[in-house]
Amino acid sequence: MGINTKNKFRMLGVLALLFCLFFLFPSFVEAYKYEYVNVTSKVNVTDAMPEILSVEAEQDITLNAGGNTTITCNATIRDWNGFNDISKVNGTFYYYLNESSDPDHRNVHYTNGSCVEISNDGEFIANYACSFTLAYFANNGSWSCNVTAEDTYGFTDSADNSTIINALYALNVTDVIDFGDLAVMETSDNITANITNFGNMDINVSVLGYGMIEGDGIGLVCEHGDNISVENERFSGYDVPWDNKIPLASTAQDMNITIPQATEEINPVIWSSYWQLYVPPNPFGECSGTIRFTATAP
Repeated sequence: MGINTKNKFRMLGVLALLFCLFFLFPSFVEAYKYEYVNVTSKVNVTDAMPEILSVEAEQDITLNAGGNTTITCNATIRDWNGFNDISKVNGTFYYYLNESSDPDHRNVHYTNGSCVEISNDGEFIANYACSFTLAYFANNGSWSCNVTAEDTYGFTDSADNSTIINALYALNVTDVIDFGDLAVMETSDNITANITNFGNMDINVSVLGYGMIEGDGIGLVCEHGDNISVENERFSGYDVPWDNKIPLASTAQDMNITIPQATEEINPVIWSSYWQLYVPPNPFGECSGTIRFTATAP
């Protein structure tokens, strides 16, 4: 009886312990079920790629007639390895019908292979300027500025922004149309006046003449005697005789020519116009006036 009583007490003790474990201390039991275990994971990233945070392009660009115009795109770049980890920044400026990867062409594509750092925050961020020198005949319309940054590990990032190049109708003409020495009632030989397209559009050309003020009806004001009225000057966009030329007027008249946009500086697009003067009675001495050439849209 004593042994059985002891066994009964032992069993009661075990049951009491199990009751405590399951009902009074459930978290203790859960901890030892091994249904899941949380393990810390970690890594040390030794190189991050550069990130271009923004690209800003000059807006509403107006080109310089007959010359070059320098524009700048600015880029803000971050590298978590430090701004000094940025090893190279280049840029392209290109017409919307082209790609950044296209070859350079002065009408539609420009490259800057070494953009310049202009400032930094002393830690991770640097600001770069990418400049491009545009020809006067660069296409008008929408353009993109693309900037690419590379770090010392060879990682790269690119971003772009867009802008507009405005249409430029512009021309340049031979400085002086000199009809030489003529007597009254004589007609000059053909005098050539070369017209150069100085813009980024195909152009038509109109002309008008005046002596001292626009609309005065005078072609040339003379030292003595009468002035020469404007219709005594004649012009043509082609080499034709006097009778086929157009009398100059005080109001603009189209020359009926179209001068194409240039494609390179070494070959400007030049059109020859032809002029003659008839001297009526009775001016004398030096005579001079103004002929205005105007570039217009075709």
